[in-house]
Amino acid sequence: MELEKQLDYLFNPGSVALIGASNNLAKWGFHILSLLIAKDGRHIYPVNRNGNEIQGLKAYQSVSQVPGPVDLAVITVPFIEVPAAMEDCARKGVKVAVVISGGFAETGGEGAGIQREVVEIARRAGIRFVGPNCMGHFDTSADFFTVPYLPPVSKGPLALIAQSGNTSQSIVYLACELGLGFSKYVSSGNEADLHFEDYMEYLARDDETKIILGYIEGLKEGRRFFKLARELTRKKPVVIMKAGRTEAGARAARSHTAALAGSDVVCEAALKQSGVIRVEEVNELIDVALVLLGQPLPRGRRVGVLSAGGGAAVIAADALMRQHLELPQLSPGTIDKLNSLLPSRWSHVNPVETGGDPFSYACLWALMEDENVDAAFVIGGGGVTGSYAKWVSLPASVSNQIEQYLEEAEVGELNDVDKSMESMKKYQKPIIFANMGVPTPRKGKVYEKLQKEYIIPFLTPERAAKALSHLVQYSEYLRA
Repeated sequence: MELEKQLDYLFNPGSVALIGASNNLAKWGFHILSLLIAKDGRHIYPVNRNGNEIQGLKAYQSVSQVPGPVDLAVITVPFIEVPAAMEDCARKGVKVAVVISGGFAETGGEGAGIQREVVEIARRAGIRFVGPNCMGHFDTSADFFTVPYLPPVSKGPLALIAQSGNTSQSIVYLACELGLGFSKYVSSGNEADLHFEDYMEYLARDDETKIILGYIEGLKEGRRFFKLARELTRKKPVVIMKAGRTEAGARAARSHTAALAGSDVVCEAALKQSGVIRVEEVNELIDVALVLLGQPLPRGRRVGVLSAGGGAAVIAADALMRQHLELPQLSPGTIDKLNSLLPSRWSHVNPVETGGDPFSYACLWALMEDENVDAAFVIGGGGVTGSYAKWVSLPASVSNQIEQYLEEAEVGELNDVDKSMESMKKYQKPIIFANMGVPTPRKGKVYEKLQKEYIIPFLTPERAAKALSHLVQYSEYLRA
């Protein structure tokens, strides 16, 4: 059976056997079965050598006893029992499997030998499998989940392949917190059979996936990865956090998922040449996903900065220069426009420091129109009407008046956001909002609109500058 068809069964099976199903809340077999039962439209078969009834369903002592066909087997039994479970899957004609159980090659010795045995059994039967030592997978369009311990995940354009289960949980949590959704997710574990490259090739053809995120500690098929990446990154961005940069990190990777981490210098160069966006932190994966989803690709490195405070303008300038971006001179026409909008004390240079006046969308639009500017970088803007009432203690005598003012200001800002989106599309220039450690209130109509457009303000100028730099580099790669 061809790989694509088997992965179709992995992400959207018609029937599932859970080997190691349990009524014990402390067991993975309990939580995964609960997920499976919660969704309609599939045949779910709990398998436990003790039989009986599990979570209200008839349980079978082996997969062979299941009355109907089994597309997918999820295996959660102790590692020493996994070979026998895979043999049973082979007898049944199971098409694909997920081995959650740990204790294999990542531990060396006996575990490595048992992992080889499981691979041999599966290959003789033509069964492809995820893991071992993984946390499962999901497909939001198929409404199918085998990975527990996650927040509610909505449909969306991101796909995640991760060689670490706990790290992948963090990535999903961060994305969901910002309202980002996923198409597919797979915790690949030790990759004894299916490799990162297999999932990557599958997702390249998946119409629901617009951006592929990855956490890797080592590559089983490096040449294949970079060949796929060169073809894929012309159509879909690939954003990778490659851990194991240091010798200590590489040693940790070998004991974590039995990953083979090669020279980081060579890997860095190969990733860059193939158009893969490499990031250093988990947060950065989501930051880059946000700008890729919400921003046009800039035509150059020239950034116009708008700030209400002098210190913030200096910090933003430093952050942008550290990312090898440029702060161009503003055109005389832009200077004239800003003179008409700002008090005479404004900086009269880029960065535009407004002299303490509050953020003005009109100043932003002036920067967007400047032919010397490829992207706008705003400190302290975006969702400003949601902030006032949170930080000011209001006497009862004026609270109603303030509430009315804020409601009117919110309507005005919603219109300004719409105009900014039009400006972004017209000039094909990104607009990056950043704060100085003070989060934008995550409620209200303005925030909801910003969230829908994927232009949520970054918490710091440094994170915003890094994300913009990655966007610029990816644009340069595509134009090369």
